[in-house]
Amino acid sequence: MRYYLLIFAFFCLFSCKKEEKIYYSNGKPKYINVWDGNILKVNRYDENGDLLFVGNYRDNQLVDTVFVYGQEDNYFVKIDSSYKNFFYGTYISEYSTGKSAKISLLRFKKSKDIDSILASSLLYGKEVVYEPNGKLARETHYKIVGDSSIKMSEKIYNDSQNK
Repeated sequence: MRYYLLIFAFFCLFSCKKEEKIYYSNGKPKYINVWDGNILKVNRYDENGDLLFVGNYRDNQLVDTVFVYGQEDNYFVKIDSSYKNFFYGTYISEYSTGKSAKISLLRFKKSKDIDSILASSLLYGKEVVYEPNGKLARETHYKIVGDSSIKMSEKIYNDSQNK
């Protein structure tokens, strides 16, 4: 009987989820971290309790797609890949009509702290901006040099080019 009890206790110890909650001074959650085996599931909230970030990590490495949400500007960032010391993602914002407003590629420095990751974003590749009617307004190309995004080229479209 002790043998079965020991096995059961060992099973619960390593298979049960562990949860950690960190709160703002106003009592609303800032982080809810859940360890499911060796996977860390992170939910990050703003001071109003609105969800900002959802991500899964194993050994400081993305396991799945990470989503970052913007409450005021109706945007989200989809971080879906990593290479060496960086995470890569796409910024997508929309107008209230549901049409795309801007699509940009972003690079982030890897870190254990989510706020540091988000603060390290740099533009690279092509950024596309649309008019509220869905027409192309601007295309800008960026290159990362060191810790800066450098604008390489930009093309601004007017209504006659979009017809």
